[in-house]
Amino acid sequence: MFIKEALRVPPPPQNISKTMSLGFTLAEVLITLGVIGVVAALTIPNLITNYQKKVTATELKKAYSEIAQAIKLSQIQNGELNNWNFTLSGRDFYYQYLQKYFIKNKEIPNNEFKRQYIVKNMNGTQCTGEVWCTQNDSFYIYLPNGSIMGIMTHIGQTKYKSVTIDINGLKAPNQIGKDFFVFSITSPDGLVPYGYKDGGMTSGNFGDMEKSKLTGTDNYACNKAKKGIWCSALIMLQNWEITKDYPW
Repeated sequence: MFIKEALRVPPPPQNISKTMSLGFTLAEVLITLGVIGVVAALTIPNLITNYQKKVTATELKKAYSEIAQAIKLSQIQNGELNNWNFTLSGRDFYYQYLQKYFIKNKEIPNNEFKRQYIVKNMNGTQCTGEVWCTQNDSFYIYLPNGSIMGIMTHIGQTKYKSVTIDINGLKAPNQIGKDFFVFSITSPDGLVPYGYKDGGMTSGNFGDMEKSKLTGTDNYACNKAKKGIWCSALIMLQNWEITKDYPW
């Protein structure tokens, strides 16, 4: 009697159809995955771009601080900036005033550097007219943080010396306003964005850092239709941030 009861198979539950209805059909799963894919496609690129902007601004500020500090240290030994010889070539200026204040991995002249590096303007055209892509006596220094600093030769220039920073070295895009930025060493302000006061060509001088001028119609302005040389000034003006309206 007890053995028969134990072997008896219980009847199926009466509400089995209701239990089965709690799962998902294949169509429902595919629809859900499709919605997730659309959301990801819309949000992930923005997240990546925002991350790239933050990294760029952070690395640029670090590189700027390192060079500015080297200039201040050099002034202790070489005197105030108004006594520096800005007529020197990029190479000679670097060795005279800056070389001993940097830990560096490599030092090369422009005629060697440009064999492996081409600078693009913000508008996508190749840099061909500025000193940071044309003068053979310019000089480049590979720094331990992965950035490359350039010291430019200005024939006949007596007021300032241009300095370029590529925050990620030889890696792409090698484009002004994206990973390549232009500054100047000038008296009495030290390291300033290119074009500030006497830190740039007179006709393109933006004077005080005004956003409307920096992003305006000048050929050096920081917008996608121009060269982007003033983008370093724009980032500094915005407290070392690359904002949503920056021409990324």
